[in-house]
Amino acid sequence: MRFRSGIFVLSLTLLCALAAGCGGLSKKYPERTYYMFDVPAVKEKQRTVPGTVIDVWKFEISPGSSGNEFIYRTSDVNYRSDFYNQFFRPPSSLLTEVTTLYLGDSGLFSEVVTSSSQSDANYYLESNVVKLHGDYRAAPKAVMEIQFFLLKYVVNDTEGDTSKIIFSKTYSAEVPIASASAGELMRGWNTALGDILGALLTDLSVNVKPVPASPPPSS
Repeated sequence: MRFRSGIFVLSLTLLCALAAGCGGLSKKYPERTYYMFDVPAVKEKQRTVPGTVIDVWKFEISPGSSGNEFIYRTSDVNYRSDFYNQFFRPPSSLLTEVTTLYLGDSGLFSEVVTSSSQSDANYYLESNVVKLHGDYRAAPKAVMEIQFFLLKYVVNDTEGDTSKIIFSKTYSAEVPIASASAGELMRGWNTALGDILGALLTDLSVNVKPVPASPPPSS
């Protein structure tokens, strides 16, 4: 009987430790950390092209990178997601916002709007994020690749108004980072995004042309 009583007391002691954290058995899990994109200010302001209003459409993003969790490439065929390090909101929304602000700050367009605006645009920017991950196969680096399409509004009296692609290009950036940490990866992505938007701005300045003011309606 004493032997059984000893087992019973030991069982109660272990149950107390597991249920109430007695004996230091409770485990503390790391908290999630959230990040946002932040690009440097435009280095060289552009001369405004008269009459141009560009609508920045919401970024599309490949399914493998569309979630909030950071993605790491660990081998030629393996990727993993990071539950504890994430974007504050979906990366498609964050990229749309910073790109809109960047183009607005550039001075190239008379007005920069998004699809929620009531302004009538004559240019449209469509974007597709092809790659967005940290490459940790060797020396760590931040990888970003974005495909842009510039469309122009066209008035067509016979077939109806439409838009046509006047420029498209894919921009890629791989930025070496000091370590395979989430903070360093975010800094690398911000550098990559700044480089990509800078190159995009240069190309837009060549392809965007003045838009004549619409004649007033006849009385």
